[in-house]
Amino acid sequence: MTVPPARLVAGVGRTESGRRWLADLPALVARVGLELGTPFEAGACSYAAPAVLADGTPVVVKITWPHREMVGEAAALRHWAGRGAVRLIAHDPVDHVLILERCDPGIPVTDLRTGCAVLRRLRETPPPSAGFEDLRTVASEWADLLVERHERLRPDYDPGVVAEGARLLRALSSSTERVLLHGDLNPGNILAHDGGWVAIDPKPMLGDPAYDPWPLIDQLPTPALPERLRIAADALDLDAARIARWGAARAVEEALWHAAHGTPEDGATLIAAARRLLNFAA
Repeated sequence: MTVPPARLVAGVGRTESGRRWLADLPALVARVGLELGTPFEAGACSYAAPAVLADGTPVVVKITWPHREMVGEAAALRHWAGRGAVRLIAHDPVDHVLILERCDPGIPVTDLRTGCAVLRRLRETPPPSAGFEDLRTVASEWADLLVERHERLRPDYDPGVVAEGARLLRALSSSTERVLLHGDLNPGNILAHDGGWVAIDPKPMLGDPAYDPWPLIDQLPTPALPERLRIAADALDLDAARIARWGAARAVEEALWHAAHGTPEDGATLIAAARRLLNFAA
């Protein structure tokens, strides 16, 4: 019997397409043709569980709810080919199934320098010229949406910070330097594996390398924020102020998401964080 984790039900079940996918999940699991173990609890958009291939290879089977951010995941993992990211063994594009080398959740990265080393390794593989979402397009859409939400909802947010967030989304994404971005490199998406660390769950885009470090900087709480920005900049040969501006832009975008989804107080916290980042970058 396939019982999806509560976090997956809460995440995917908010939409009609998600509820249909959850209803189809037992059939999707059956078509994999492997005996799956207890699913991991972490995913909000995918069902992932351990399994063993016929030759004894331990793997993780990941079945993903179809949505925009997951479209390039298999292609990105194939491009990196195990260099800094979990290795892709097989992919079913019809059922959106990935079979991955086994990396058990539970040992996420806790050190910023270690996380940056993984990101640096991903960047060592020369980027493709096409085939992935373009950060310029995505960031421009985010800017338009956050402005629309701010005008429609009128949350009690500093309008100057909101306007600067929208401006930065458009300006920063126009960078001519383009790499294959992970897109969601938070600490939970870097796992211990085979004596090292690998990234999982990419939401890949092509764009400015200064976009990627912010989730690591934001979610690893020590040392103080200015020092975290400098550590990441030094480790990745990037400009700390540019990383901070991307962090501010992303915080504003997320703040307006919260305003649109009934948690404006969480958005207010993000607006305050964006203001601190803008002050750092000034």
